[in-house]
Amino acid sequence: MSDIFALFAPLDRAGPGDAESLHWALAVAGTAPDATVLDAGCGTGADLAELLAAVPRGRVVAVDTAPAFIERVRARFSAVEAHVADMADPPGGPFDLIWSAGAVYHLGVGPALDAWAGHLRPGGRVAFSDLAWYRPDPPEAARAFWAAEGLRLTDAAGLEAQVAAAGWKVLGARWLGPAGWASYYEPLAARLAAFDGDPDLIAGFRAEIALWRAHGRWYDYRIIVAAPA
Repeated sequence: MSDIFALFAPLDRAGPGDAESLHWALAVAGTAPDATVLDAGCGTGADLAELLAAVPRGRVVAVDTAPAFIERVRARFSAVEAHVADMADPPGGPFDLIWSAGAVYHLGVGPALDAWAGHLRPGGRVAFSDLAWYRPDPPEAARAFWAAEGLRLTDAAGLEAQVAAAGWKVLGARWLGPAGWASYYEPLAARLAAFDGDPDLIAGFRAEIALWRAHGRWYDYRIIVAAPA
């Protein structure tokens, strides 16, 4: 197991998010109790308990490319159909809802929506979160950090423009908020303090947490619920 998977394997969350914002997305999407839901890029399964509770007469499918994460998901959630698979071509559909928390950047918003359109039932919805500038004119330290990570962030309007350019309509949008970041970074910081792994990996995540503490008011995850236009 690589160090990054070893780092996150015991953690419930591998990225910012929380139950409250997920419930909001499910409500906007109108997810029915008998729906079939995909968690695309599920990580260690942070959202799966809430998704299972939301569809008591439905199905929950989870995909990730990391076998270590899928092994943990299978151990934690026997009712979830968990697969090591490409989130752009997931098994187990068609889906009434595709949910993707913080993983859409692997594909890009437009390519992700293009890929998922063929995996939705008629009337299906996609809900995703993606990192964006919350305020204009962010400090150079924040710009440089995310650029070094391969991310060139847009703002809320820019994300919605990407959705529209892909031929989809936005049904609802909101910011994640500080609680969703704290639910990720606080356990991660504690894990880093005890983790005996790659020093560069540890330093990188500590720098990310420090950036959020110093400049997190400039950026946030934007959650968008969308449907084919």
